[in-house]
Amino acid sequence: MAPLAARLVFAGAALLAACGGAPTPGPCGPCASGASAGLEHVAAPRSAKVEQLAKRRVELARERLAQLRTSFEHGATGLDELFAALRDVAFAARDSGFHGEELRSILTDYRDAVAALRDLTRERASRGAVGEGAVQRVEVLLAEAEYWLGEATEHH
Repeated sequence: MAPLAARLVFAGAALLAACGGAPTPGPCGPCASGASAGLEHVAAPRSAKVEQLAKRRVELARERLAQLRTSFEHGATGLDELFAALRDVAFAARDSGFHGEELRSILTDYRDAVAALRDLTRERASRGAVGEGAVQRVEVLLAEAEYWLGEATEHH
């Protein structure tokens, strides 16, 4: 094995050994070093093409959501499909690499929309139109939305 290749194999093995083993609270040795401090949320640079695709994915998810909201208001779309469209927008924004105010704005809209649908679901449950399972499901989705927004606020 060439000397450089041997050093790379050794360095990789050392890193795996340092990061493996018994779980410990917080980051592993190399990740906790001062050299990597503050870099845990830094993404690798992306090409303009990937940036464009990420933005397009969010735009398309938002367009679909707008169509489904209109359809929901006319009784042609159910809650499950509307929740799925809301989550599609949130997932698209989170996966896209959005950060800062751009991500927080999308996740705030998501949280607010889920909260409004929770209220609607509770009202429907009080009339017997939906079961308690539907209320529990929307409570889980609201907790998820609040978690994602909290995470985006702390880390971005």
